[in-house]
Amino acid sequence: MSAQQRRLQEQMRKLGYQPAKKSQFQLKPVSIGRQLKTLPDIPITQRVEVSPQGASKLQNIISTYRASNANIRITCKRTSIQRMSIKEQIKNYVKYQSSIQLDGLDALRNLIKNGDSLSLEINKSQSIEFFVGSLSDGHGEFGSQISSLITEFYIEELKKLFASVPLLALSLTLKDNLKKIYQQIEQKIIGQTLIDTRLSGASLLSLIIVNNMIYCSNLGDSKAAYFFKSDQLNDNPKEIRKFVQINLNSIHDTNSGKEVDRIIKKGGKIDQAIFKGQKEGSLKIWVPKQTYPGIKITRCFGNQIGKSIGISADPDFLEFKIPKSGYLLIASTGLWEKLDILMIDKILENNYPPESWADVDKATKQLGNETKKFWDVDGQGSVDISLSLVYISLEK
Repeated sequence: MSAQQRRLQEQMRKLGYQPAKKSQFQLKPVSIGRQLKTLPDIPITQRVEVSPQGASKLQNIISTYRASNANIRITCKRTSIQRMSIKEQIKNYVKYQSSIQLDGLDALRNLIKNGDSLSLEINKSQSIEFFVGSLSDGHGEFGSQISSLITEFYIEELKKLFASVPLLALSLTLKDNLKKIYQQIEQKIIGQTLIDTRLSGASLLSLIIVNNMIYCSNLGDSKAAYFFKSDQLNDNPKEIRKFVQINLNSIHDTNSGKEVDRIIKKGGKIDQAIFKGQKEGSLKIWVPKQTYPGIKITRCFGNQIGKSIGISADPDFLEFKIPKSGYLLIASTGLWEKLDILMIDKILENNYPPESWADVDKATKQLGNETKKFWDVDGQGSVDISLSLVYISLEK
């Protein structure tokens, strides 16, 4: 008996299995006139007699680990394979969605056309519906063209990914695959287009919703947050917030100490712009002793001059399990910089839960209009604003 067979036998004994004694009966050659050659004896495998206690344990193991391949879903690397019906488990929980894009105004009241690319899609692959929301905010002379191309490239590559990667491995490999897609987009924008990307570029914020999971990847200063009701908030009369807010990504701009440190180490300069001999406005990135690129964003596609002084094209990634039904708000930096969070709560509260698409659309327009009011208080104009509001319902 080999060492492996002995270890297996010991494990079976611990589970209550009692091996039967080896049979004493053996086949013998038939005694006839001429000599016959017999086949060699074959080792007899021991039969296993299962005690009542062992039978119970065996049944438990079978029901936990065994299932047909069509109904297996690996939830994560550290959990055991569980028996689940893909048809029942993988659903599209996005119920309503609405978007709005608003143009900006400069200080002389001239129109600044919105150059963002905003996309909301529900796609289907391998009989699974999944939601994709993306927001690309361009900057520079060719920023609008770059943001449109980025969105087109991204949706195209994402559809290829969902069609080619087996469903069971998708969630385990999504982070690495999204990073590869971002790298491919950067290479296409710089090397395979005729667009001048020296001082032009764009950000990209992406939200993928599969079942009750949100996968967020971000490059730039747009932001997404999930708002849902909590029993603890409702039971506390002193609580002024109406929703629990979960921010789904970091913002890559000059307000982040980590981002600023990288820019400075790469030789970039962080300072305010000079207007009429005085410094004013937010901190921006500059090539030392030059008047460019003059942007606040620290990560983006394109902007090759900015890349030489520390601007990066490496995205962040976050995976979030939706705890309750609620609102997903995706917006450009113009909304998050100016609109008070209590105002966002109030608008969402007045339209929660939405009874139809019209309620979500109403809340979307209110968020956009209130943001514009806060921007133009001092008569200095407003930036262009893009936002999407998505209601996710986990109710069956």
